[in-house]
Amino acid sequence: MKLLSIAIIFIAANTIMARAGAQETYKCGNSYSQTPCPGGQKVDADDARSAEQKAQTRAAAERDAKAATAMEKDRTAKESKAAPAYVAPARETAPATESKPVITKPKKPAYFTAVEPAKPADTKKKPKSEKKAKKKETEKS
Repeated sequence: MKLLSIAIIFIAANTIMARAGAQETYKCGNSYSQTPCPGGQKVDADDARSAEQKAQTRAAAERDAKAATAMEKDRTAKESKAAPAYVAPARETAPATESKPVITKPKKPAYFTAVEPAKPADTKKKPKSEKKAKKKETEKS
């Protein structure tokens, strides 16, 4: 039953398509239409080729289809043999025991602590002669 309904649909579609080829065609400016338009010209769209020309065209189309299939098989065979894409090696990570210590800035305490400022250093330079004299005095004593 199902096969019969499919066959009926197929036959109906073929008859509709056969009629569609016999429709009139009109050239309207730069486009073509099935309905007449103002200033449009009727175009003869019949296939004027002989049976021999049609057979040659069909044979050429079959030859092209076979060549395309062969080229596709060749291409897929070459693609399957192609070199794999470059994959970068994984980075080596140092074990946890050998890792370098992380230096961090000292944190500010949460509370304020007053600190006595350091005494300024003696910024005056003493002449060399005074230094030598002091040295000699310490050696003598």
